[in-house]
Amino acid sequence: SKLISPQMIGSSESSAFQFPEFYSFPPFFTLQPVSLTREKQLKLWSELILSFQKFRNEPNFAWRTSPIWENRHIGRKMSESGKEKIVRELISRGNAEWKEQSKISVLLYWESPKETASKLYKWVEDNFLKGNVLTVYELHKGEDMKETEFFGMDEIVLRKAIDILEKENKAAVLKGSTCDEDGVKFF
Repeated sequence: SKLISPQMIGSSESSAFQFPEFYSFPPFFTLQPVSLTREKQLKLWSELILSFQKFRNEPNFAWRTSPIWENRHIGRKMSESGKEKIVRELISRGNAEWKEQSKISVLLYWESPKETASKLYKWVEDNFLKGNVLTVYELHKGEDMKETEFFGMDEIVLRKAIDILEKENKAAVLKGSTCDEDGVKFF
């Protein structure tokens, strides 16, 4: 399918986010009244937002002001109520949660924290690290992590995955003198 690159992101074609063809379809920017069509539309918007924010490596989504809601090439933008419905869809799917009471932004999960926890534990097993202690810093910023999907991961997302492993008795958090120095022992 043909991909377009609206004006919003990137200075060159190779560094710009490639928007899917449906992003140029004017009705995409109006919530559809037919239930089945609206469900598909909400799913497409959810997937688009996750892809867009992942491309930018930005799990914090300031949903009210994001440029994703407007396609100037076709002169369309999503209504405020439409934005809110789409964000609520992301939350109900388990791909987001409110960051604060004012509901200005959400924290996005490319995958659920449980999936991230499973992948992290598999990485620990594959690298024979059971019984070892790694700092939180090492897990998302360490030199040995550069070729893994955990490198550069938002610390809040990583800690949610570690919390799950701790509840499953597969890890224990050892408090350090700073947050980055917190250790994680894997069992």
